[in-house]
Amino acid sequence: MSRAEHTVRAQGRGRAELPAYGLADAEHQVEKEVLRAWPEARVEVTDIARAEAAGRIVEEFVVAYRVDAVVKVEADSPEEARREATRRLRAAFEGTRHRRIQWVKVE
Repeated sequence: MSRAEHTVRAQGRGRAELPAYGLADAEHQVEKEVLRAWPEARVEVTDIARAEAAGRIVEEFVVAYRVDAVVKVEADSPEEARREATRRLRAAFEGTRHRRIQWVKVE
């Protein structure tokens, strides 16, 4: 089989704990950081909770989110394209608080 361009769609889920000034700030930080690592991604925050009960100006929040990404790769087969797309996504988020995104659906 010869190399061809494949478009791979991936969906991942992640959680991050971060300091923020409120719920909206926590949501915005996650969206901004994920888009910095993968600018074409679509981010959807699915849950936000305070990590501690005590109220302060800056609080710790746990934010759960879903990421949808599209990766274009050159590969010999669809299986190889999926593996390469997953490698690229993991590399893009390495070194960030989002490095543990679980890519649950890659097609």
